[in-house]
Amino acid sequence: RGYAPQTSGIAYRRRATKMQAAIALSPAAAKTQIAAKELELRTLLGELQEVRSLVQLEDMQKGAVSSVPTFRETTARSLLKAIGWRIVAGFITFCSSYYFTRNLVTALAIVSSDFLSKVFTMFIGERLFNKVNVGRSAKGDNVSRSVVKALIWRAIAFLNTATISGLVSGSAGIGASIASFDAIVKTSLMVGYDQMWNRIDWGKELENVDGDGI
Repeated sequence: RGYAPQTSGIAYRRRATKMQAAIALSPAAAKTQIAAKELELRTLLGELQEVRSLVQLEDMQKGAVSSVPTFRETTARSLLKAIGWRIVAGFITFCSSYYFTRNLVTALAIVSSDFLSKVFTMFIGERLFNKVNVGRSAKGDNVSRSVVKALIWRAIAFLNTATISGLVSGSAGIGASIASFDAIVKTSLMVGYDQMWNRIDWGKELENVDGDGI
């Protein structure tokens, strides 16, 4: 408490000194100082405007990205894609199984054993990919997205086919041969199959556009 008057007196003397210095300035010097401060203020205002423009541009770009029309697949579309692919892929597996086993019953057993499991697995994969918009637009999936999907699915299907074929045929070598043949043929075929679905509007629900979708 004893230092309060002293502190207040020091602040008063500082203000008084500044006021005396300002009064002591000549008119020309005062004008020069005012012009310098005005220039500094205009510079700061210009920088502020530039920053505001950059922020507005970034917001506009973000808005443009988020508003790009894309779509989601309905559950029914994903299920039909999975079933359709299993019919195509099952025929190829049947041919490769019969070629390597030379036994019609064994080939049919291999195809029937993995049909339901692969339909379910692919359906789950389609639903998971449906949550990712990378490589997808309102027109459909681009080729790169289809290639990634085909490679991921082929890695899973290879293990499935090799295991089931080996167990049914009683030979791990035959199982590996069937799975390898399928991997060579079906990878590129699946890319084409996925791209074909781009031409089908049924089961698409458009996003970031007016309306309820297709």
